[in-house]
Amino acid sequence: MPKRVKYAGFVLVFFALLAVVIRFGGTGVGWGHALLGALVATPLGLWMIWLRRRMTEQAQEWGRRRFRPWPEERRR
Repeated sequence: MPKRVKYAGFVLVFFALLAVVIRFGGTGVGWGHALLGALVATPLGLWMIWLRRRMTEQAQEWGRRRFRPWPEERRR
């Protein structure tokens, strides 16, 4: 399956899950408002996922560049 198709499927599932959670979250929101809320929250959630991945990758790269082995390991 192409990468774009996987990403589109993930976005649709994420949107549907958010809509269902907002609809049945106990606040008495109707389907219209739940879909609008999911429409607003989906890009925010995807951005947060992207930001977390990016920060993790940068931290790993930083750790690789600045890693100094323990003195015991240097002697080996």
